[in-house]
Amino acid sequence: MRTLSLLLVLLPAIVPSAARAQESAASRDFQIESDASWLRVLTYPDGPLRRFGHHHVVSHHGISGTVLVAPDPLDSRISLELSVAGLVVDDPELRGLEGEDFEREISQKDIDGTRANMLGEKLLFVEQFPSIRIQSAAIEGSLADATIVASVSVKGLAQTVRFPASIELTDDAFIARGELEITHGDLGLTPFTAAGGALSVRDLMIFKYEIAGSRVTEGD
Repeated sequence: MRTLSLLLVLLPAIVPSAARAQESAASRDFQIESDASWLRVLTYPDGPLRRFGHHHVVSHHGISGTVLVAPDPLDSRISLELSVAGLVVDDPELRGLEGEDFEREISQKDIDGTRANMLGEKLLFVEQFPSIRIQSAAIEGSLADATIVASVSVKGLAQTVRFPASIELTDDAFIARGELEITHGDLGLTPFTAAGGALSVRDLMIFKYEIAGSRVTEGD
């Protein structure tokens, strides 16, 4: 009887503690904040006539998606999507962030031509493949120095890409930043060429990104 009385006294304290432990062990849903997330891809001219080409900054600020943050954050799952039509070529402000190679002014005609080539059938083929999707398969390392192994689907074909990332995570928000060198071939693409191949886009590109998200709560 004494043991039963003791259990009845302790039970109200034990139950909330167990509930808190269960809650802390549960996964948490986060939504990508499109307004605070961006990517930039730097491309370079190549070939014998490369002096007649331009350095370009291709950017996107409409990234959407979700992140399921697991009890062990390295077991989290990331799903992102961006519209190909939302890619912007040579925003003047962003060109100003990328150093002397991007200081040269580019005419609107050249910008429009570059974007048309990028969205055309020979490259991204936006009419048939309107979205690019990124789905994580694993996260390696630590949050401060992580590698996100992801499947990147471009033009309906999935390629495995390893994204270096520095991730800051709190109970209610996260932000991931990174930069890597990547080739057109890594994405299943072939660089654009002109003048019989004497002028082309260099296969190697620089990819920079910052992805932010906030926790989804009941009622959102």
